[in-house]
This record gives sequence, C-alpha cells and structure tokens, in this order.
Amino acid sequence: MYRLLIVDDEEFTANGIKASVNWSKFGIIHVSVANNARQAKEKFSEHPFDMMICDIEMPQGSGLELYEWVREEHPWTECVFLTCHADFQYAKKAIQLGSFEYLLKPAPPEELEQVMTEMIKKISKDRKSSSIVIERFWQDVLQQVIPSQPDKIMEAIGKHNIPYTSRMKFLPILIGIQHWKKELSARDAQIMEYALTNALEELVIHQVATAHIVRIKANQLLAVFSTEHAIEASGEKFREELIKRCGLFIETCNQYFYCHLSCYIGQPSEIHGVRDMVENLVALRKNQVNAVDRVVLIDEKMANETPFPMPPMRIWSELIKQGDKKKLMAESQDFLESLKRIEGLNSKSLQQFYLSFLQMVLHTLQQKGLYTDDILADHFAPERISSAAESVKNLQDWVTDVLEFAMTSIEALGSNETVVEKIKRYISANIDQEMSRQYIADYIGLSPDHIVKLFKKETGLSISEYILKERIGLAKELLAKSETSISNVALAVGFANFSYFSTLFKKEVLMTPQEYRKRFSSGM
Repeated sequence: MYRLLIVDDEEFTANGIKASVNWSKFGIIHVSVANNARQAKEKFSEHPFDMMICDIEMPQGSGLELYEWVREEHPWTECVFLTCHADFQYAKKAIQLGSFEYLLKPAPPEELEQVMTEMIKKISKDRKSSSIVIERFWQDVLQQVIPSQPDKIMEAIGKHNIPYTSRMKFLPILIGIQHWKKELSARDAQIMEYALTNALEELVIHQVATAHIVRIKANQLLAVFSTEHAIEASGEKFREELIKRCGLFIETCNQYFYCHLSCYIGQPSEIHGVRDMVENLVALRKNQVNAVDRVVLIDEKMANETPFPMPPMRIWSELIKQGDKKKLMAESQDFLESLKRIEGLNSKSLQQFYLSFLQMVLHTLQQKGLYTDDILADHFAPERISSAAESVKNLQDWVTDVLEFAMTSIEALGSNETVVEKIKRYISANIDQEMSRQYIADYIGLSPDHIVKLFKKETGLSISEYILKERIGLAKELLAKSETSISNVALAVGFANFSYFSTLFKKEVLMTPQEYRKRFSSGM
C-alpha cells in the first residue's frame, strides 16, 4: 500500500494528473494534492508519502528546493519531476538529488503509468532490502554490538546507508506472546510467527514507511516507529491511534492465530536511548505476567507487586507418595488458576514457585527410591525457567508435565516392568508402524525428554538407534528365513520407501538386502 503527493502550483494541472490515472491498480491507496512547497510540507507533517510527483517551476519555492527538504526529512520518498522546459540544468539537478524520473509536461497518462510501475518496483525492492539491514541494525543496538553512544550509532547508520537522521526520535512497541491456544510443532510455530508478523505489519505499522519490525527472541517482537514526522506532529492523537491499532491486532491474533499476547507501548526516545526504553518494556512485561490480551503503556500506573502465596508443598508431596493423582492435579490447578486473579503478579514470583515445586518433586521421588536428578536436570536451565515464568498458563502446562512424570515414575516403580522394558515392548509391537518419541511418550505416560534420557542412560542407545537396530535385525531374519519379497520385508519392518530401506540396510550391514539374502542362501 502506497501514498502519493502531487505538487503543482496550477490547481487544474494537479487535479488533472490526479484524475488521469487509476492509482489504485498500483496499490496507491491515498493521493493528495498541494499547490506549493509550504502546503506540501504541511501534508508531509500530517503523514509521510512514499512518492511525489512535483512541478519544478513554482512561485513560492521550486520543486527542486522542496525535494532537497524531502530528501533530508523523509529519505524514503521517491520523486518524479515535471517541467514545461527541457532545461539541462534542471535535469542535472534532479539527477543529483536522486529523483526517479524527469518528465516534460504534459506527461501522457500511459507514460506516467509506465514510470509509476517502474518506481513502485524500485520502492518494493528497496524496502525489502532496507528492512533486512534495519532489522539487523536494531538487533545490534539492542544486543550492544553497537554501543549506545550517539556517535557510534550514527557511524553505523552512515556505514549501512540507513535513512535515519540525528534529529529523529523512536517509539518502540514490544509485542509479548503469552501462550498459544494449542500445541504447535516447530514448523507450525514458524508459520504462525510469519502470520503474526504480517498482521503486525498490516494492523499496527499500517503504511508508516519508517516503522520496522524487529525479532528480539522467541515470542517477542518489536515495532519501532520513527517519531519525527508522524508522532510528534500529532502527539496524543497518534498515541491513541496506536492503542486502537494494537487492540485490533490483539483481537485478530486471539481469533485467527490461536494465541494470547499483549502490546507494551514505550515513549519516544532519542536513538541512543532506545535500548534502555526496550529494556524497560521487557521489565514491565516480566512484572505484569497477568497482563494478558492488553495494551499497556510504559507510563501507565500498574498494580503494585503482591506478596506471593506459596502452596502447601508438604501436602502435595504426600499426595505424590500416595499416588493420589486426581486430587493432586485438581489442587495444583486450582492453586494456579487463583494466581490469574492477582494483578501485581510478576515473573520473579512464578520463578520462585517453579524452583520450589521442582525441588519438592525431586525430594519426594528420592524418598521413594527414585533418583531422577539427571532426567529433570534440564528443568533447571535458565531458559526453561524463564519460559515457564512468562505466564500462569505456561506454568500450568509445566506443572502438569512434571506431575505426570512423577506419578508415572512411582506407578512404574511398583510394577514388574521397568519404563525401558515398556518402551522396548511398545517398539516390538509396533515395529511395522510409524514411530516417534512423542508416540512412545504418550503410550508410556511420560514426556518425550524424560523417556529419551532414561532410555539412553539404561541402554546406551537413543530410542531412534534402538528402533533402527530392531528393524534391521528383523529384516535380516526375514530375508534369511522367508521367501517374501524384499519390498514386503521393508514394509514389514516399517519402511514404506524401499530405496530408503535399502540405503539404511547397506549402511548397517555393509551389503544390500539382495546381497545379504544371496550370501545367506549360499551358506555364507
């Protein structure tokens, strides 16, 4: 979507240009007219333009002088000059300023359309290239690869030809995803992130050419607005518009993308102060974990931190020992649901609960003779703790996972069959079926991470290695003792792709299935 400004001191000519072309077919959604340089600057102060068609000879300041100002204040704007005279000095100056084209009046509509087609191609290409460079620039600023010093930042801007000026201020909006309504695979998560980014571009960025989206980390995006033209000029009005756009973005994400998130709006900062402002927004998000599906302003008075009510861990420990899964699940989820009603709840409190709960589970399992420190060690990783403490919903999911593991471990302890034996039995029974660690985990009743580590510890093999070993072993037996075709042997051991089966068989046995059958038949 693009915006166009037509500047000509002859009102009839300007309106004639506006009426001569079907601008919408070029994706130009807004066309404005100005009759002199002063009016043009006023139009720019209301909203930036992607392109300008400008007369050169005007009584209150030439088009060349106007474009010099535009290049300084709005570097993204492309320009086509119109003039009645084929003056070489005009053309030379227009080229020096970087104008896109220089046309003689009256420009036929078909010629103007051709120029617009080429200009939009250039804008689209430049924007795509520029967006990558600018996103990397902001990531370097936020990670302090570029020091937060005005001279260092302006040096980087000049080096990468980024169209920012020292007078600009920047308003950051942090988008924090609390949780998804349904479990997503890695590929689905990528698709959803792409969809969220597009929605953010369409609903929040909303045609502001100097605004950009920056990926900070998983579940966090940043929208950065240049404030020189759009925000400072309209002040509170634009701020209110941003709040409205963010609200619509949140509603759209809830309805179509299965996720809950919040938008945290900062204040305009000089470029060297953006990193501090973003850190303040990140801290605000951490300190308000129950601010779900909300637009939060950095200067908004939030609820004070509320003392965190720790649950009855000793009682929960006894319920684990007794194997009372139903009561334990009900009590733990009721407690966590109650946390959603605490306004001043922060991530530090959730982290405190996380660690206390995990220590309780480990101690309880050890009392039952289960030493699971190695299996649960990954739960102490900072990124795991941080993820669970981002929202009460994340914490609920994690608690459910740990309790399922604890209760199943105790149940397995009382049976004659170990967890690893159960896994082996499942693999044997389903050797001709598609298998994954998730399928096995669902059958055993533990999380995928738990069974992988437990199986590796006791057998020295990964689950995938064991499955392959069993499949190749069965294939060798079938090839040696039956007359069934090799393709049927492949199907019998879980390979729908005959070529892939042959490749793996040769890698493991050092001969093809055909060679193995022939050699066995000959007594070798």
